Amino acid sequence: MKDLKEATVTEMNNNKKKAIRRLKCVGEDRISELPDAIIIHILSLLPSTKLCAKTSVLSKRWHNLWTYVPNLIFSQSHFPDILIDELEYQLDIIKRVVNKTLALHSSSKLNTFSIEISDIRPLYSSIESWLQLAVGRAVESLTLEFIHNGRSSTGYLLPQFLYSNSHIRILTTKLCEFVPDGRISWSALKELSIWRATLNDDVIQNILYGTPLLENLHLILCCGIKLLDLSLKPELKTLVINVSNYDSELKIVGPYVETLKISWTSDNFKCKLMNMSSLVKATLDFELIDHEDDPQESCLDMVDELVENVLPAEQLQLTNFCTQALSTLRMDVMESLSSNLRSLDVDCRGEEYLCGIERVLQCSHKLEKLVIYFDYV
Repeated sequence: MKDLKEATVTEMNNNKKKAIRRLKCVGEDRISELPDAIIIHILSLLPSTKLCAKTSVLSKRWHNLWTYVPNLIFSQSHFPDILIDELEYQLDIIKRVVNKTLALHSSSKLNTFSIEISDIRPLYSSIESWLQLAVGRAVESLTLEFIHNGRSSTGYLLPQFLYSNSHIRILTTKLCEFVPDGRISWSALKELSIWRATLNDDVIQNILYGTPLLENLHLILCCGIKLLDLSLKPELKTLVINVSNYDSELKIVGPYVETLKISWTSDNFKCKLMNMSSLVKATLDFELIDHEDDPQESCLDMVDELVENVLPAEQLQLTNFCTQALSTLRMDVMESLSSNLRSLDVDCRGEEYLCGIERVLQCSHKLEKLVIYFDYV
């Protein structure tokens, strides 16, 4: 009995000591005990420079740590909402904040530089100086997003020094104009996304020739391109095209493309695929803006041809009018092309769609996954 009592007392003392240790830990700042490099890495995961700068008030040690974060991310949405007629005042505030931030910033290397604003006219010269700083610090991911607000009909004209760069790996532009004086050289670029730009065949070929490592190309709501020849781009595996109200023809030659997505909303858009022999995953999405309209017959013929060109893929997603094309393809053509199909996602808006889906099931003996989205109106 005495031994049991002593054991109980000992256990209680041990539990008491553990509880005291836990209480001492409650008030400790474990994060501040971490090395500066780890804290800076944690701060780099924050979505904006504004949030990083706010951490300077946490303690004296944290006062300057945010200035070593290798990311600079500015967005007009991070500033208080104001009236439209006070926009220039807000842009002036943004200019002063960005300039001060860059003056305080201590990192000699930039992983990310991102700027998102609406009206670029008052900030033209400032944006160029910001880009010079980013390029001077070997930025790897550059994002320039300028929002159309109806006050300017043109986008931001990219400065000439930006067309020759050996550090940028990811480039995203929105409402930017590409007018290079000479050859483009982006020797490290792997991902390129261009939104809302007026391009032409010469510019797009210049871009393709100057990007030997390019793997992903996104052209979103761009116009002016008639030929996209990727036959000399063995590294380019992903191509995304999104078109709205485009009334000319686009030819795509992509023997090395493995993932393809084409979306469009106008029956005036004409697209022709050529030599897509490496295709593994394809998405075709055709949706008229006016849902009550029926597409022109010539457009439906084009859709049939597009579906025929992507059927050899292993994974296929067809939406809206593209699903309907499955019911019009010749059975022998479907049998020869869909032999590798393993995954199929389709829209179903009526009984006429079910016929095409049934024909695919009859031909696709390797099919493992079928997803049907029913949308009866």
